[in-house]
Amino acid sequence: MSRPFDSEAGSKPDSSADSAAGSKPGPRGLETFALGPFTLDGFSLGGVETVVRIPELRLAFDVGRGPAMLIKCDHLALTHTHMDHVGGLPYLLALRQLYRIPAPTIYVPAQMAEALTAMLSSWEKVQRYPLLGPVVAVEPGMRLPLGPSVFLEPFRTYHPVPSNGYLVVHEKKKLKAEHIGRAGPELAALKRAGETIEEVVREDVFAVSGDTLVEVVDKQPHILDVDTLMLECTFLDGKKSLSDARAGGHIHLDELMERAHLFRNRRLVLSHTSQLHRPDEVAGLLAPLAAKVTCEVWAFPTEPGQAVTRVMPG
Repeated sequence: MSRPFDSEAGSKPDSSADSAAGSKPGPRGLETFALGPFTLDGFSLGGVETVVRIPELRLAFDVGRGPAMLIKCDHLALTHTHMDHVGGLPYLLALRQLYRIPAPTIYVPAQMAEALTAMLSSWEKVQRYPLLGPVVAVEPGMRLPLGPSVFLEPFRTYHPVPSNGYLVVHEKKKLKAEHIGRAGPELAALKRAGETIEEVVREDVFAVSGDTLVEVVDKQPHILDVDTLMLECTFLDGKKSLSDARAGGHIHLDELMERAHLFRNRRLVLSHTSQLHRPDEVAGLLAPLAAKVTCEVWAFPTEPGQAVTRVMPG
């Protein structure tokens, strides 16, 4: 019998150019969504389950019901503590314990860290073996290293419970402009003389909002300059009124239409679509936004095994 982590979850290949653009072949021929040197996968259905993963960083944003695709993730960044985003956390920790994988680091909005730790401690008593690893109480403005050149930066979002979004920053060394064109031996001599010939270049690769009101666009404008922004957009038409969407702490498409001119991102990935909308109608409902913004618009899958899909203007 294979272990849950013997297979990587990904997206079904799609022969259309709209699905393939911005993607590259993944494990076992599965199509994945490229984020510079990294890839993005997962799924999100509003109120049911949200899972967002960057496998190369062993990083997940929210864990849904604890799918096995997350068992290799050593970093679990929780946007908030509603059940459809964290309900599977104890199960996921138990799976790692079963396979003798060290507990992951859990990042959670600071106001909820104590309650989350207490909940997991209760599960330890039920299970009668340890589950917990580090629980980091995160505040906006912190800088959390995921590796030697990759950092996680939380930012405030606006939901009925304490919530954060996260920015993934990749830093690279680049030759300073004044040294471009110089021969290798000359550069080596400068380094031996103690001169710094490189500079660190920051790349804001990806930001994810989690559940939030549209005020995140107004009050956190730095996310509008990130290469790829994943933003919740739960309600897409008149099946849910704008006032009802706001009452639940969610974004209505009408609010993004009003702010279409603000997005400076290269790609906007919309997620957390409500069950009120059939999967086959989502792209059509988002097409008017794609026609108004200057960036690409993509729809995040609502269930496992689907591709992140390009939304064409309409």
